[in-house]
Amino acid sequence: MCVPPSGCLVCHCPPKYNIPLLSLAQLRVLTLLCARLLGLINNVLYVIILSAALDLVGPSIPKGVVLLADVLPSFITKLVAPYFIHAITYEVRILVFVALSTSGMILVAVTPASQDGATVALKMVGVMLASLSSGGGELSFLGLTHYYGHFSLAAWGSGTGGAGLVGAAAYVIATTTLGLSVRTSLLAFSFLPVVMLVTFFFVLPLGPLRAQTRQAAYESVPAEDESDDEAEGATSSTLLEGQDGSGMARSFSSLSSKADTWSQFKQNFRRARSLFFP
Repeated sequence: MCVPPSGCLVCHCPPKYNIPLLSLAQLRVLTLLCARLLGLINNVLYVIILSAALDLVGPSIPKGVVLLADVLPSFITKLVAPYFIHAITYEVRILVFVALSTSGMILVAVTPASQDGATVALKMVGVMLASLSSGGGELSFLGLTHYYGHFSLAAWGSGTGGAGLVGAAAYVIATTTLGLSVRTSLLAFSFLPVVMLVTFFFVLPLGPLRAQTRQAAYESVPAEDESDDEAEGATSSTLLEGQDGSGMARSFSSLSSKADTWSQFKQNFRRARSLFFP
């Protein structure tokens, strides 16, 4: 069965795409598969980097350096990003995460095998790029499960849990069983984020996400119109030209909104700070 003229009833696909209509059971299975893949790929590079710690820094440098570079950027991202990441669409986030993780792994792989301070520092920059992607991806995918129900959260959790086993096993198989060099193995693993890209844009049913986004946009319009009407009514009694007054009211409203946002950010930051410095 093909898409009706009004669009897909399940996935809300545009009518111009001749996509087969999925049943609810098929949609559920597809969502579970995508959630597991997104959780797996988002965390697997973290495990691969830790598995390659000895090969990256050598025996003379503490392995905690790799752990710190792999954990700290992700931790800071999870601490700060919730205050602004909602303003970035999921499509843009996925592209940024894939670019960060891929470029980070490639940087680690192509850096010379020498273990002097400058070379190790360059490798740690690549590790930190991948860590930023992992931290932002965890925030985003957890939020994404809100649109697909509690079963997608369970599937995503199982994917992140399986990343530990899959990542460690993949590195051992690549370097020991297949006999690939560390450089070749890391270059091969650097293309894993592409799976996340394909999963989100071409496999995951985006209907629930887009439907909620449109609904939120529709709900915000009346409130915005009402505030504009109130601003125009207030200024029309004091200014002769309505258009100028309306523009001034909007500018004052915009400044007030920005001030409220900044005040809310500072309040949330103080709450977060109290968790670490009572």
